[in-house]
Amino acid sequence: MELRLNTRYTPGATFPLQAWLLVGVNETPAKIRDISGNGIGLRLFEPVARLAENSPVRVRLRFGAHQQLLAGTVVHLQAEAAGMACGIGLQFADFPERKTYLQLLQPIAIGQSLLPVPEDRVIQNEPQFIKRAYRGDENSLLTVWVEKGPGTLRSFEFQMQDYFCHVDGQSGVLEAYAREDSGSHKGKLSNPVFDISGTIQSEIRQLFRWILPNLAAAVPDDVRAFLQRHAT
Repeated sequence: MELRLNTRYTPGATFPLQAWLLVGVNETPAKIRDISGNGIGLRLFEPVARLAENSPVRVRLRFGAHQQLLAGTVVHLQAEAAGMACGIGLQFADFPERKTYLQLLQPIAIGQSLLPVPEDRVIQNEPQFIKRAYRGDENSLLTVWVEKGPGTLRSFEFQMQDYFCHVDGQSGVLEAYAREDSGSHKGKLSNPVFDISGTIQSEIRQLFRWILPNLAAAVPDDVRAFLQRHAT
């Protein structure tokens, strides 16, 4: 959960995180321009009375059934052709509030930070496949296996901190994995450890689905489509 606090991430266009700016008792809908571990950039499409730099405000975030109301201070205001850009420095009341906020940020940070691993640093140890790898924040690593010759995408494994989603080319089933606590600093991959109806596995699968709308432009379209096809 310890993200680089000053790194700004832009949510994907279809990621369903919504925001409102509250000044006093007035609430104004806003579009999230970027988001970081300690702040959020908003675009306002209508005038907001008494809004000025250094003024106290609140930001209401909604993600599905979850809502969070956060206090903050305006650190930047700039008029734009399509409204007003507003930067908010957030102030967390306690650790649980900050942790909840970072959980909202996590799928954005993982998806947006993925970058290709240089080819000479990807170990190619399977004669029939070529591996592509994409590494990002939060100890995330996406590995895709491509069949030599036809170039067909056959399987993938997506590490998200200590959890994994995997699809092989034969079953086509999205499975959740966990890193076993083996005493080794590396640990190892287990077989699926959660029952298919278990809430933990459901959360891992849901995190994977939330990451997909936020995938960085560095992830090719064929890989995006392959992941999305197996996310349902």
